[in-house]
Amino acid sequence: MSRKLLVFLGILVLVGLTTTTVFAGKYRLNATFALGSLIASGDVSGLGNQDVTLILDATGDPVVTCTNQGSNQAPGQNPSKVSATGTQFLPGNDTLRKNGKSPFDVETNDPVLTAVQGGCPNNNWTATTDFVFWTAADITVKDTAGKILTKQHYTCTTTRTPASVTCTPTN
Repeated sequence: MSRKLLVFLGILVLVGLTTTTVFAGKYRLNATFALGSLIASGDVSGLGNQDVTLILDATGDPVVTCTNQGSNQAPGQNPSKVSATGTQFLPGNDTLRKNGKSPFDVETNDPVLTAVQGGCPNNNWTATTDFVFWTAADITVKDTAGKILTKQHYTCTTTRTPASVTCTPTN
């Protein structure tokens, strides 16, 4: 291979690794993630002036504390996966929308588990979700009729110390 071709291929790989924008037809989705429960911020373009709803769905592995009626605590054993959802309406006439590109900032609800789902001995205990290791997320953009305009799946890696999350788009 010629040196120019290798340099060109190297640049293509570098550009492909550094961008977080996802192309899906005429819509482009750019998102970064943070912890709260799970927060996605970014923008979606290609919307024109139409009203849309953005939906963030996430799943993860919780860290649970079980508390009995005597206020004694113990870690939950093998808690179920949790899921959480957040939505945001993005109006077509929003003054923040420019040239069909709309910013978003959506957070999922806090996941809730029963005591048994949290890995507690029985439902006489209380399960408290202390932290969630988010493993996956989906961002879906729908029009007012409920038609999916674009959807992107992400694989997430979460650390507790320091608390951070990184989600990477997948095909």
